[in-house]
Amino acid sequence: LLAAPEMLSQGDGVERLILAIVQVSAVYYGAAVLLHFIVPSMISVKYLQANKVQAMSDVKRDVFRSFLPIVIKGITLFLAETLHRSGYGVLRESPVIPMFQKIFQDPTDVISIVALWFLLDLFHDTWFYFAHRALHCRWVLRNVHYIHHQSTTPSAFSGYSFHWAEAIVVFSVAIAEIFLFPVPVQIHRIYELWMIIIHIGGHCGYEFFPLVPHAGVVLWACCGGTKKGSLWLNDVEHHDIHHRSPCHHFSLYFTHWDYIMGSMHPAYVKSRASEPLRPKQS
Repeated sequence: LLAAPEMLSQGDGVERLILAIVQVSAVYYGAAVLLHFIVPSMISVKYLQANKVQAMSDVKRDVFRSFLPIVIKGITLFLAETLHRSGYGVLRESPVIPMFQKIFQDPTDVISIVALWFLLDLFHDTWFYFAHRALHCRWVLRNVHYIHHQSTTPSAFSGYSFHWAEAIVVFSVAIAEIFLFPVPVQIHRIYELWMIIIHIGGHCGYEFFPLVPHAGVVLWACCGGTKKGSLWLNDVEHHDIHHRSPCHHFSLYFTHWDYIMGSMHPAYVKSRASEPLRPKQS
């Protein structure tokens, strides 16, 4: 992930588009295989839905259905990079390796990077929440979003198993980000690839909070990792409930929009308040 983004400035448009699609495919299918097959084979996990695992026929369906959204995700990353190269947006040119070396020389850079990371997550979460709510409008749900909800017992491969129109709505956030956040273009690509892993993790079917690697969890851990603070962060069960109760839980990283908009499941709030802060294992 550190080396490949340096290739963004090389090659013609077709090569850069292919690179983006290959990157998204590798991260998506690689992370899905890891979370669905490898991790449960190495450690004991407790699946959230009465220890149910997604049927292999549904896994195969989601593997196939995810491919077109993966291509669309790659196209949006390519368009974001192309807009930057054409002079649009506020992304910066900065070699990745020297930038990371500088971080260890100037701690203030760490603070600024974490702050931008947190703001990106807040923006991404807001985009996802309201786009997701729109996808649950009656006509859109019946004609577009229903595909994703066919995975009532989701797996890591269910993350991008949705309609191509939904992919355009959800993934367009990558283009909006380049006009708002002055991060290096390579870091923007790394961030978008990393978010694929977060999205897949939310569908894996078993709990591994607080090991969910996004900025909110990092800041929460640095501030003491309190029980009260954890209630503002999503875990895997949060989105798993959405696949069973589609009128609840539309957010991605944080829970504040679900609280504000009245879409938080009351039973979930009660269970989170009473359970210990550790991944659920059998």
